[in-house]
Amino acid sequence: MPDRTPDRQPPTQSSERIAAVDGRGEHTRRDGEVDATTARRELLLAIADDELVTGHRSSHWTGVAPSIEEDLAFSTIAQDEVNHADVWYQVLLTPDNGEVDRAEVDALGLGRPADGYRHAVLCERPPRDFAYTLARHWLYDHADTVRLATLVDSSDPDVAAVAAKLLHEERYHLEHADLWFRRLTGGGDEPRRRFRAGLELALPEAMWLFEPSVGADVARESGLLPESFATMFARWAEFVAASLDAVGLGDIAPGSLRTGSADGLFDRPGGRHGVHSDDFTADVWPEMTTLYRSHPGAQW
Repeated sequence: MPDRTPDRQPPTQSSERIAAVDGRGEHTRRDGEVDATTARRELLLAIADDELVTGHRSSHWTGVAPSIEEDLAFSTIAQDEVNHADVWYQVLLTPDNGEVDRAEVDALGLGRPADGYRHAVLCERPPRDFAYTLARHWLYDHADTVRLATLVDSSDPDVAAVAAKLLHEERYHLEHADLWFRRLTGGGDEPRRRFRAGLELALPEAMWLFEPSVGADVARESGLLPESFATMFARWAEFVAASLDAVGLGDIAPGSLRTGSADGLFDRPGGRHGVHSDDFTADVWPEMTTLYRSHPGAQW
């Protein structure tokens, strides 16, 4: 099918506002440092894009999961994560009058180029097998919980309120993830072997969920982000390492996970800087955005 993406239109007030929050606007000080507006934008885009892409990948199990129960579970998780992304996009776009334009939310979620997304690469990986999916699910949702628990204390009242609401909803995802962690690590040799293999694949990329967003230091100084990414990483790493040790899988923990130190871990730009793999640029992004690009401006 030919690409039906419309020709670029003259900028409108709305499109200029979208550009300001999707990474195409300029919000740097004269000294080249990121300002508070950019720091807030980049942090919220990282969170929202993690949720959007995770939800999209989770939806791939709809109709093909190993059981009806898990078909329903992952369909629900997918819906939850996409909805959570939508909520974060709304926080980012809410004007002073408090009335969010739905067209702007859709444009921010689905109208950016592939390198405009700020999710971690872990989120874009294909489902592979069910054991890998469950390993990623467990690692991701515990990381998301650490992040939300931190943002509850944000100096931004909108961010704090949304984090508190979503933290309450995320407990169901954690219950599901932890249930499968216990089942697979204690369910016999074959389930354990497969889950171990999934963890070995997912763990190194899961640590990049804590790659600092652009302007993270500014967000930290302003109180928008109450704790640094390094502190959040250490908390998550301590939990994951202890959980693996408890079931005899501690040997697969990478060194940075064992020490809880992110020093030297993010030695190159990753997803928080728009650097993604072909799994996103050639698979997730075209599929996720095709309807939006094919019918620009459509309302449902």
